[in-house]
Amino acid sequence: MISVSETVDLQAPAAEVWKTVGNFGAAASYLEVVDRCELQGNPPGAERVLHLKGGGSVLERLILASESDKAFRYTIVDSPLPVSDYVSTVRVDALDPRRCRVTWSASFESHGASDAEAKATIAGIYRMGFDGLKKLHDPS
Repeated sequence: MISVSETVDLQAPAAEVWKTVGNFGAAASYLEVVDRCELQGNPPGAERVLHLKGGGSVLERLILASESDKAFRYTIVDSPLPVSDYVSTVRVDALDPRRCRVTWSASFESHGASDAEAKATIAGIYRMGFDGLKKLHDPS
């Protein structure tokens, strides 16, 4: 099993960042590669289809969401990404009233690529998401 964990500190309140990150249907607002996000169903078990720019899509299922912990866990059901058995957790923690840390982590198996390539692909997506969150919440 491969593990990836990335973090970013933002100059924004945790509650504000959680409004974006915790909205399972809002991935297109902070993931540059996503053209649009289509939410299907209600939690638990809600699914989202991430329609990718340039074609293709990723189907993800929400496993668990906790407003009080500002965290959610999801799995990839179907995707062109070089991974299988993918389970990820996204968490927003307050550092102080005006700053927070976002942690995005996952475990998975590589599928159709080397372990190193799969790990680099997932870490790159996480960093892209953090760049998007910085643009939305920490434009300094």
